[in-house]
Amino acid sequence: MGINKGKGLYIVLIAAVFIFQGCRESRTYEKAEFTGDAFQVDSTSFKEKTPAFYSHTDAAKAITFFVVKVNGQMLSFFDICNSCKYHNLGYRADKSFVECRNCRVTIPYEDLKTGIGGCYPIPLPGRQQNGMYTVTRAEILRGKQFFP
Repeated sequence: MGINKGKGLYIVLIAAVFIFQGCRESRTYEKAEFTGDAFQVDSTSFKEKTPAFYSHTDAAKAITFFVVKVNGQMLSFFDICNSCKYHNLGYRADKSFVECRNCRVTIPYEDLKTGIGGCYPIPLPGRQQNGMYTVTRAEILRGKQFFP
């Protein structure tokens, strides 16, 4: 009986490791490149509902954000929310939504622009013009306050 009990505990531990790893899957960010005082991306190269994740480090603090095209409109958000910011896990992308990596709340891309509070990502103001999407360095640096 002791062997079976030990086997059961071993299986539970292995399952817990896989579940924990799934919750904490690694994130990959592209380095945010600046042209003068602005971060710019070619909005015509973005596929609908396929976010790109970026990171900028200022004074040893990483500020992460994502840019996504929804119904032809470019949007940007910090990769963090007010509810789960102390866990600093950000979001994972799916073909029809983003999901908070901490609490697993899913948010359809169409709801991102109008969502407020809870687990919605914190908006990062940008401007779409002449095929380019631009976010100022000042707006990105404003995000330092949100990251632990």
